[in-house]
Amino acid sequence: MKKALSTLVALLMVTGIAAGCSSQGGSVPETTDGAPNVEPGDASEKIKIEMMAASWAGGGWADNNHPTIQYINEKFNVDLQMQWIPNANFYEKLNVIAASGQFPDVIRIDSPGVFMQWAEQGALLDLSSDLSDYPTLQGVATPEEWQLLNPEGRIFGIPIYNTAQNTIYVREDWMKKLGIELPGEDEFTIEKFYEIAKAFTEQDPDGNGQRDTFGFSALGNSSNLGIPELLAAFGIANGWKEQNGELIPMQAQAEEWKKFLSFMNTAYNEGVLDQDFITNTNFNEKYAQGKVGFADMHFQFSQNTNKQLQSFIPGAAFVELSPPIGEDGSRGNNTPTSGMIKVVLTKNVDEKKRERILQLFDWWMSPEGEDIIKNGIEGAHYKKNADDSYEMTEALQAEGEGRQSLLWNWVLRSNSNRFNIYKWSDPEWAAKMEQSIVNAKKYPYKNAADEFIVSSPAYTEKGSALNQKFQNTVIEIIAGKKPVDTIDDAIQEWKQGGGDQIIEEINAAYKAK
Repeated sequence: MKKALSTLVALLMVTGIAAGCSSQGGSVPETTDGAPNVEPGDASEKIKIEMMAASWAGGGWADNNHPTIQYINEKFNVDLQMQWIPNANFYEKLNVIAASGQFPDVIRIDSPGVFMQWAEQGALLDLSSDLSDYPTLQGVATPEEWQLLNPEGRIFGIPIYNTAQNTIYVREDWMKKLGIELPGEDEFTIEKFYEIAKAFTEQDPDGNGQRDTFGFSALGNSSNLGIPELLAAFGIANGWKEQNGELIPMQAQAEEWKKFLSFMNTAYNEGVLDQDFITNTNFNEKYAQGKVGFADMHFQFSQNTNKQLQSFIPGAAFVELSPPIGEDGSRGNNTPTSGMIKVVLTKNVDEKKRERILQLFDWWMSPEGEDIIKNGIEGAHYKKNADDSYEMTEALQAEGEGRQSLLWNWVLRSNSNRFNIYKWSDPEWAAKMEQSIVNAKKYPYKNAADEFIVSSPAYTEKGSALNQKFQNTVIEIIAGKKPVDTIDDAIQEWKQGGGDQIIEEINAAYKAK
């Protein structure tokens, strides 16, 4: 495994999320040499399980005395030890693990390249012969999602369900103030988008007498600029697209790029596009400050942003729209591929531990398990009222809603659209949340090469640097530092610098499937 270290440094850049057994009493029989004699399936032996996952805003739970972990420990007679690694350091930690060979029992791996490398090197357990014994767990993904990134007939990880959530949102209060009607689903063309965005820039929608608002913003550090709906309208691939039996990279779409970049450069020159888009790293502050009219977000983010806005702008609200329609009818919401993220059992897991972990995960995916893993523990995280409604406890309100569900959101969840809806969620809010996901999924915009990129050695070696150089040219053109036709040169540089080899290797993997 020590040979994996140098390879992983490159692969980390290839990325793109039934009833269990309860503890049994009684003494543990021993063999003549004094060692416990426990057959697989016998839960009388307490088993230590080490899980590792990346943590995000707020970090993981402070210790392993969390009520949900205590519940799991008692129900399955285990000692669950969670290792929460800050996401910024997660891949560095994986490098250390690969070099040392000292693996935790369970790891959530978000990098397809790392997953495939570890599977190839024998670091992961093959679960293919076990799944039929755990039908609830098996049902969390389609056979295709289970097989994704795996060698034929082998399963080295539990796929994480993923779906489109984000779409275009607009400041409804600004629309009303300017006398603009919300466009219907079939009326929202890219021309209409720009017309409204320009009005947000020029007609003082916040009423402060200054020209300090923008139609929309973008992220200079993102390959899709943080506004994939606009790229989709111009027919630009979400990474790669299938065309006439071939996979075509976005970097080879000269005509589509020229139309898109002309649109974006005009928006920048007219002040419709946020002038600071190059240095933006996220949209949170831009939206919450009340200076941007269109936003790329999901429903829960929109509701949180609306609360922030309404604290100083009564009546301010972002509302959902369908993605804009391009001149050829193209439209789409960024759609991640389910199954590219995996929860794996590592090579150090013995048969008894493997069975206990799979029993735990089978319950985890059941309605009973979802209730506990997502909502937390009654009394500790929520309470039931006399009218059968639920509410968060004061302790959870102080800690923050969602902190009880870190195992659900950051380790493993089912293929339900309700993963951010809790027992105490307002029913009207919950219905809108579910509907928003249904709406976003209506216009899929997928990367057709997601599962094949990791099969390209040239992409592993050169892809990141090539893509960054291409992205730099895109940014310079939008900001008016280079003419639109410069994209032709960028395309040729991308192809000659290794892109042609990447295209050849990815298409070979695609056709071999």
